[in-house]
Formats: sequence, structure tokens, C-alpha cells
Amino acid sequence: MTLGQRLHRLMRSFLGLPLWVQAWMTVLIGTNLAAFWMLDTAVGFWTAVALVVMMAFNGPMMVVQAGMTRLLSIPHFVWLPLAVYILYRLFGPEPIDRDSAEFGYAVAVLAVNGISLAFDVYESYRWLRGDREVLGVEA
Repeated sequence: MTLGQRLHRLMRSFLGLPLWVQAWMTVLIGTNLAAFWMLDTAVGFWTAVALVVMMAFNGPMMVVQAGMTRLLSIPHFVWLPLAVYILYRLFGPEPIDRDSAEFGYAVAVLAVNGISLAFDVYESYRWLRGDREVLGVEA
């Protein structure tokens, strides 16, 4: 399969997912991409770092697999140390000012990535149990 065919199948895979999953992925990606507008904050910086690490794994995997599979959930576990860090920044000895944009962004990242992790635990389990088809694409 050529690179062009792989990318075409990847797009078909994404568009073949249920609309609520496509919408959820848009929220997840958008929330984390917003980190690049918050790089002047600690939460923004570390969210951007976590996103780049996750994308460094998931980008190539999507191309190699020519679509979306449950394996893509495993790199999302990079959100765990980020969540711990954000909780520390929110409730630690020197918490983020509640009136700052960083505070609002920290809460949003924690909520969105926390929900993502709940899905990721289940999807990773399914992948490890052998459920490895390309999603959204008929066999």
C-alpha cells in the first residue's frame, strides 16, 4: 500500500467512526492543541510537551496501520503524569491563581484528558485482548 493509499484509508477510518467519537476527538485534540497558545504558562508548556510525545507515537502508528485502531489509546497514558502535575499546580502549596487563564486551561485539560483516560483504559484493554481491527473501515 502506498503512502497516499494509507493516508486515504486513514481519513476513511476517521470519517467512518461514529459522529460522537469524531466530535470527542475534535474536543480532545483542540483542548490539547490550545497549549501552544499557553506556552508562557507552566501548564501550557507541559501540556504541549505531553501532546508532542503522544503525537510522536500516534502519528506514525496511524500511517503504518492505515487507520485508527485501539492501539492509539496506549500513548494517551502520557496524560497520567500530566494530570498529576496539573493537580499539584491546582491544589499544591503554591496553587495557580484562580482568576488566571492558566487556571481555566488547567481545569479544562484535566477534565478532557481525564475523560480520555477513562476511554483509553477500556480501549487499551480491548487491544491487548486482540481487538485490533482498523476502526471505521469495513473489512
